[in-house]
Amino acid sequence: MIKVLSKTLAVLEALAIASPYPRRISELAEEFGINAATCARILRELVDAGYAVQISRQDGYAAGPRAWTFACQIRYRERLIHAAAPIIEQTAREMEASVLLTERQGTERYILLHENRCRKLDIQLEQLSYRDLFSTATGLMLTACAPAEEQEELIAAYSGETGLLLEEAHLREQLNAIRRARECSFRKNDQGIAACPIFRNRTPVAVLGGSVAVEDFVDPYREKFLAALRHAAEIISKSISITNTIG
Repeated sequence: MIKVLSKTLAVLEALAIASPYPRRISELAEEFGINAATCARILRELVDAGYAVQISRQDGYAAGPRAWTFACQIRYRERLIHAAAPIIEQTAREMEASVLLTERQGTERYILLHENRCRKLDIQLEQLSYRDLFSTATGLMLTACAPAEEQEELIAAYSGETGLLLEEAHLREQLNAIRRARECSFRKNDQGIAACPIFRNRTPVAVLGGSVAVEDFVDPYREKFLAALRHAAEIISKSISITNTIG
């Protein structure tokens, strides 16, 4: 990608993530490794195009009306998201948990929907995508469901990184086990995390995940939570699959 374009998109994403709160030029310049003059020029161009607004000289810039209307026009994975949204809300409410719908693009994990009803967890989505396929339950399930060639590329891309949930020496065997089981769960820091795949006509298309406070991630609640995720994933899978009948 052209360098100036990548920097412009990075600044726009930062404004979108912080919205409705503004970001200062100095903060953005430091975050993306560009000088203040270049950052100011990028912001002026975004303001001229309607993608940003200047709140004040002191407070900086925020996402603008074109960014909002642009986002509202997008219809992405409409059938999947329409089917998943009420199920995710219901599961999160009934289990008092954080529940999310994710997909993978390249080496990153994207969160399409998120509902947090766990009073013990303050989960804030601070990025548009996350490079954490081997350090999250949904990321591991997304990797386990990837085609063999892509899976090898992902293993190579994450080789040597810290914070992996699986043993690097046995990644392939453990990923195969996760794919066969169609679920995975871990205790990570202050959370108990779990994930199940979502299928469209037997092809994995997304992953449903959830998390609760780690002290609550013990049986019988743990198994009840996993069962709720499995059930939710099955309902969503049936909703987006097509059944052809002859008769």
